[in-house]
Formats: sequence, C-alpha cells, structure tokens
Amino acid sequence: MSFGLEIFASNGVTTYDATDVTWNQVDFFSVSGGGSASNTYSVLSGRDVLVQQVQINSPPLTRKATAHTITVSGTSVSVSGGSEDAYILVLMK
Repeated sequence: MSFGLEIFASNGVTTYDATDVTWNQVDFFSVSGGGSASNTYSVLSGRDVLVQQVQINSPPLTRKATAHTITVSGTSVSVSGGSEDAYILVLMK
C-alpha cells in the first residue's frame, strides 16, 4: 500500500489497513409489535446493506410470535408486520 492507514501488531504484522472493509453502523431504532417504520439513508447509495432485528422481550408462551418483515430498496429501509417489539440495526459496507 503506497498511502492510507496501517495498524501493526507488536510483532510487526499488519492487522488493519485502509484496504480492509468493515461493516459500519448507520442506525439503531426500535419498532413496536404491530408497528412499522420506514427510513431513508442517502449514505446507503451504492453500498452493501445488512439489516438485523433483535426481539426486545422474551417470546410469548401463549401465542405465536412473528418477526418483522424488513425490506431494503435503494436507500430506504422499511420494517413492518411483526407481532413483537424489536430493535432494528442497519449496517453498511
């Protein structure tokens, strides 16, 4: 590499440089059970996008729990249809 950032371990081996690609957090928000959300992030243009959801509460024992449906279209992330409260994490690289 002729320019950029390089991080070396104590033994001299490069552990990270500017050519490495990592997932970066774009947003983190919550969606209520039965609720929906739609957000637009201009920074997602031309990037790989990963969206994860984590259920906030323990799953119910008396009924079926369904996850939210997540749709990524261009720079928009839409979340809907789940029966439980959830955290949504939007990542890009």
